Amino acid sequence: MKVKAVYWDLLLNIKETYQTINVSTEMLIITHDYNVIKSTNIVLSDYLAAISFYSNNANDDFFKVLYGNGVSRKLKKILDLYLGYILVNKHSKTPFTCVHLAQTIDGKIATISRKSKWIGNEENLIHAHRIRALVDAILIGGNTFRIDKPKLDVRLVKGKSPIKAIIANSTLELEDLTPGKTYLFSNKKLSYNNLHKDIEIVNIDDTFGYIPTKSLLEVLKQKGIHSVLVEGGPLTIRRFIEDKMLSRIEFHIAPMLFGSGKNGIELQEIHDLDEAIRLNNPKYYNIGNAIMIVSNL
Repeated sequence: MKVKAVYWDLLLNIKETYQTINVSTEMLIITHDYNVIKSTNIVLSDYLAAISFYSNNANDDFFKVLYGNGVSRKLKKILDLYLGYILVNKHSKTPFTCVHLAQTIDGKIATISRKSKWIGNEENLIHAHRIRALVDAILIGGNTFRIDKPKLDVRLVKGKSPIKAIIANSTLELEDLTPGKTYLFSNKKLSYNNLHKDIEIVNIDDTFGYIPTKSLLEVLKQKGIHSVLVEGGPLTIRRFIEDKMLSRIEFHIAPMLFGSGKNGIELQEIHDLDEAIRLNNPKYYNIGNAIMIVSNL
């Protein structure tokens, strides 16, 4: 989905203004010149839109958008897709947590030889960078860092790169790590030499042989992180799904078939349809020549 610069600036403005709002008494107002202000009462016809909040509800019901006159269908669609990453319930016990996957029609994220660039098209890559710019943190597993060496920044869009969180129970070569605040999560006592001041090792005790996703998210919440994008790998995503710790999941379905390769999601075997995980009110978006499915869980 293409987003005009004025609309993207509006989203960044919403993100900044939301940091200081009192959701119990204030609303966010979008003016006709695409500015964002806070208000305790409005005449809706004077504005493009108003966003009100329900402080005691879950993430997916946390806010409501009321539209005034003159709002384009395009802007409504953009707000519908992206506001959920910004307007998260800061009083919840764990952060809003989402996954974005680019995969083939048959569910593959890489070939057998681990070739994956680029399954998603250019618009999808830009969309993923938009999510990075809107959330507080991005999280990956240690194997994903070792193999893919992702930059985890927002070089394709205007905005601030998120805090990085990496789950690694063995030491990582950090020369490829881009600058910025980084948390290294481990259930073991790891030793690094000459760590940069922006890198912090966080040890979490485990009883399962791996770090429980809930414990990890609770630590991130304590550190002031209210929204997290999980970008892989498959084992990390599997644990978030099976632990029921995802708020939202996105599938970018590329118009190609591999017939073999690495699955994006691998869960425990099921035998009956009622054991399947069902998406909650999925929405569909055209992303270039592909389709993206977005759903709360």
